[in-house]
Amino acid sequence: MMRGLRLTFINVGYGEAILLETADRTHGNGVFRALIDGGSADPEEYDDTSSGRIPVIRWLERKGISQIDLLVNTHIHEDHTSGLKAEAERYRPACFWQELPPLFYQAMTPLPMRQDLQTTEKKFLSSVNDYRDVCRILAAKGCEIRQLNSESTCLTPAEHLNISVLAPTPEREELLERMLAAISTAPDQDAARTAANRADAAMNNFSLMLMIEYAGRRILLPGDTNQNGYGHLKDADLRADIFKVGHHGQKDGISRDIFRRIKPEYVICCASSDRRYGSASPEILKMMREEGAELTFSDCPDVPGQTDNLEPHNALIYEISEDGRISFRYEI
Repeated sequence: MMRGLRLTFINVGYGEAILLETADRTHGNGVFRALIDGGSADPEEYDDTSSGRIPVIRWLERKGISQIDLLVNTHIHEDHTSGLKAEAERYRPACFWQELPPLFYQAMTPLPMRQDLQTTEKKFLSSVNDYRDVCRILAAKGCEIRQLNSESTCLTPAEHLNISVLAPTPEREELLERMLAAISTAPDQDAARTAANRADAAMNNFSLMLMIEYAGRRILLPGDTNQNGYGHLKDADLRADIFKVGHHGQKDGISRDIFRRIKPEYVICCASSDRRYGSASPEILKMMREEGAELTFSDCPDVPGQTDNLEPHNALIYEISEDGRISFRYEI
């Protein structure tokens, strides 16, 4: 029988997929499970498995997990959204948390893939299409599609588990709706491309930012929010024992001033082993370590002096006991 709370950061390479599990008498087998983001659905992301990379659906099947109670999409990017489609098809969650109006997906039209688009542009359009598909699949199964923002009340999806939503603000959600609608309603392909690139560039700071509280401990999961996305939280209590750094630990992921407000004991960096796009920035890792945090990684980025002796692994697992003790381990 499971006790306490477990957070598993699955090694999906460049992307994020976090499985939250906790004991709960009201759910099947006495366990509540939430999957926060699903990593990439691009097969090429998993061509090189030397660092332990694995698609989320394969990891879940390997573990024999037959039940997911909640799916969460922090924001619409391919490395967070597209991997959720396999889980939406495989499982029957009761609820889907995301940041758009519950029926917004019904007005979305499939976006075509032009041959002249760059790889990053194709990935973004794919993520928008996959978001639409995830909503359609889940709605057909009777899943509640729920919009969250900073004005949402404190959520208690399981016993002894509280989740607060710190971002985005309703104003930013409205802007996101307009930006996504502009892609489908653009008068020509060039205008649609411009609208899509604008939405893609802004998307990180529209992320759901979740503060999870269990057994007196706090966990801050900001999605891909970077240091510029904390502006509305000037007076907020950001203290957290465990912090997943935003934007895969790129140089803009967090500032020292904001990090000092969070003051975590443990940090998770979801950077790929190839350190794509400058993820796992040596500068930001050094800063967080200087501030006293222990650094842990979902994959195996090579940053001398910061990730030495990091062995290949399928997942990074954090556990919080019922009396608040924190431990972590890597799982091969």
